[in-house]
Amino acid sequence: MELPKSIEGIVTDKNATEQRREVVKNIYLELLERLQRTKGKKSIYNDFLCVDVYISMRESGKKASNSSTKNWQSTYAVKNLEKVIKNAKPLPYVPIYKIPKTTGKQKEFNYVNLATLFYEFKNNKYEYMNFTVKLTLGIKNDGRHIQYSISKIEVQFLENKNTL
Repeated sequence: MELPKSIEGIVTDKNATEQRREVVKNIYLELLERLQRTKGKKSIYNDFLCVDVYISMRESGKKASNSSTKNWQSTYAVKNLEKVIKNAKPLPYVPIYKIPKTTGKQKEFNYVNLATLFYEFKNNKYEYMNFTVKLTLGIKNDGRHIQYSISKIEVQFLENKNTL
């Protein structure tokens, strides 16, 4: 089946970065407002790490408006961010934690550690809806986990290990 021009309001054309950037910005604003109104806090619980993952327009939204607009799948993942954060988990043979970079945004946001989890979208009807996204969480000194980035990745499953 051919990829449609739009999926749930997300333009699938590879050159539609600006349109997707606007969609991502609006998704974050709506999500933050809804979380604050319904839960009293701007966080989503991750079942695997057993932690609240906080959403911050300054950190999460800013990074996502760049990295999550490069392809429609990453923008789709942002649109489904609550489900992704709640159900993301590690891949076998891929370390969960790593030291943040000492330059750029990871340094600017003062992360002491990063956690990387994955979520697999599955759809029996449409092959193009089957893909994996990587969710990166920045961890602060006080232990708070902040959603840092989300992006589609290619995963090749091998018998003993995964390659990204």
